[in-house]
Amino acid sequence: MFYKRVLSFIVFTVLMTAILFSSGNRDYTEKLDELRKKVVDKGVPEEWFNKNLEHEKFKLHTNISKYFNNLAEHKVSRNEKDINWYYRMFGVDAKIKKAEKFIRKHKEALLAAEKKNGIHYEMMVAIIGMETNYAENRQRGNFYVFNSLVSQYLFTDRKRFSVNELAALYDFSKKSEKSTYYYIGSFAGACGWGQFIPTSLKAYFIDSHDQDSDIDVFSVDDTIFSIENYLHNHGLNSKTISNKDKRYYAAHAYNHSDAYVKATLKIYDALRTERKQ
Repeated sequence: MFYKRVLSFIVFTVLMTAILFSSGNRDYTEKLDELRKKVVDKGVPEEWFNKNLEHEKFKLHTNISKYFNNLAEHKVSRNEKDINWYYRMFGVDAKIKKAEKFIRKHKEALLAAEKKNGIHYEMMVAIIGMETNYAENRQRGNFYVFNSLVSQYLFTDRKRFSVNELAALYDFSKKSEKSTYYYIGSFAGACGWGQFIPTSLKAYFIDSHDQDSDIDVFSVDDTIFSIENYLHNHGLNSKTISNKDKRYYAAHAYNHSDAYVKATLKIYDALRTERKQ
């Protein structure tokens, strides 16, 4: 057994060295080992971490920091672009028009979610519209969450974030009984039609019928109920939904960007006006 473990460790070390060397990052072997120890300290089995590093879909994104630097939200916050540019960039007016078809298709789930705590379903619709253009398949994403988080630890200053999110990814993957590489999304480590990061998945993502074994980040119904759950846990309910500041706070908790919140609430306001007519 001892020799088998030694052999397994040697094979793993050789494999990871090859991966790092092929990426031109010989200096990151120690950081990878450091990350492994930190996630294990969070309760993640070392075997799970190593298995996902050895997976055929594992890949390091050595240039991941550039994606954060080029975020549209950051361009607005740095005053490089204005809010109207942001609206055009995300096609906010087009999203308002497109929402009608989405609402019609998912009306039953939207009304059921709204009934839970009195949060207008237009809030959930607006967020899904901003995050993935109403669950558009091409918005599924190109970054496996595991790969993104490992890359963030190695190549950015988001180390604490990466460790916490990897631990949550393990927990949620176990809860949902899905492969780690089922979770694909943005470079930031968010996934599903609502673009939840793993800690938010763990804390707020729910199945629309309260069946954990059937929970799915790519289920529109589950996403609607989970966004409602998130907003409710951040202060929205039947008594506060009409308060503009409360809506702003809840949307800002979802995405800490003033531009994002303004775009989301612009969609919300337009859809509320349409429903009242």
